[in-house]
Amino acid sequence: MKKLFTICALGALAVWLLGSCQMMEDDLFADEPATRQDKWMAEYRRVFNNNEYGWALYTDQPTFGRHPHLATFAVRFDQDYCTFYNSLSTRRIPNVGTKDSIQSTYSFKMDNGIVLSFDTYNGFFHYYADQSQYFAQDLQADFEFCLDRFSENEDTIFGRGKTKQLPFMMIKMKMPAQEYQNRSDEITASYSPYNCAFVCAGDTMKAQFLSGYGNLLLYFPDEEGGEAVEHMYSYGNLVGGIYLIENIEYKGYVIKEMALNEALDGYTDKLTGARIIPRPYADYYTEDVDENDDKFFGYSCLGTWTQGEWDKAKAALDGSKYPSSTLNNITFNPAGNGKIVLTVNMWYGDGEIHFPFDIRKAGPDKIQLRYTGTEHSGLGYTIYDLGFKYVVDAIAPKDEWRTYKIVPTDGTKLSPAVFRLIDEQNPDNSILFKKDFRYYYGFWD
Repeated sequence: MKKLFTICALGALAVWLLGSCQMMEDDLFADEPATRQDKWMAEYRRVFNNNEYGWALYTDQPTFGRHPHLATFAVRFDQDYCTFYNSLSTRRIPNVGTKDSIQSTYSFKMDNGIVLSFDTYNGFFHYYADQSQYFAQDLQADFEFCLDRFSENEDTIFGRGKTKQLPFMMIKMKMPAQEYQNRSDEITASYSPYNCAFVCAGDTMKAQFLSGYGNLLLYFPDEEGGEAVEHMYSYGNLVGGIYLIENIEYKGYVIKEMALNEALDGYTDKLTGARIIPRPYADYYTEDVDENDDKFFGYSCLGTWTQGEWDKAKAALDGSKYPSSTLNNITFNPAGNGKIVLTVNMWYGDGEIHFPFDIRKAGPDKIQLRYTGTEHSGLGYTIYDLGFKYVVDAIAPKDEWRTYKIVPTDGTKLSPAVFRLIDEQNPDNSILFKKDFRYYYGFWD
């Protein structure tokens, strides 16, 4: 009997303990799992639909080359449908690029968490998930996203691609989707220069926007004194600036968002004071230049006095063994090490003639040039003394520094499109260069 009593007592204790565990579990999750999932989905649906205008959707995705591509969309959701609006990037998509918007369906489902699925084909959005004969492995972006959380004020939703695990984010719009998209495109077109500078913690560093990819490259100093280290950040355009998918962290500073400043010549992080500013104009000619970046110009690009000197050269050359009609084009070619070369490219097969100039920075928007006096000819003879000296000396004579102010004449402060070099001593002596320096001019164009 005693043994039986002991067994019964232990059994009763076990039942009591099991019941106690069950009570603790019930306190933690009052609802059944399916019920909890339904509530979570209902919360996300509420956040999604609690917006008059819609969401700016940003997602990193694979693309060609070494840079991921940040896709940006203005999207409006209702109970069952989502509407994507056309943008600068989607206008290039075959067959649908002329449409203002495309509607499709979306849904929520559970798959180790809440998943947002764009489950019917949308020509704007799913294009990046399509395989193509050109990019069979490169444009396979996600169209299903695991949702991690939304912000406390419910204006930002964070997640990641279900397959590629790349960042996904949506920011609540405060104006109609089409207006938002247009103003965001304006930021992309006008205020995303290739070259600029990043200022943070008292340091000024080289920076580059790869606006076609939605990437910002920053070059942080190497702690051991070596070459600057490249860091890449994906960003999305906001109406008033840019939002970084991955925060910039530098010397204890954390930068999440940067606003376009009032002067429209850069971006500022209001919390840290970090800035993106225009690259000094002189750097386009003296710093970090591509040695293959030929700066074409021609007769029409010259000031009135400069054209007069070219006219003198033409008259002199036409009376020599080397007539002016044989001149094909003329370029400035950055050569590094304080040199830039004036190159006269003859008709194909006839060689080139090089006139090296010393170049140095005289201020943020000034350079100085000086002809070295060392003509190098692929023709077997020189043309300086035949009359081409008028062209060379108009730029800068031998052993005499000539100062040029660099004046942007088109584009924005942050992203100039055209520069004019103006002689400080003679404003009628000038040369115009497009920022797209590879644009071709014939010599006498």
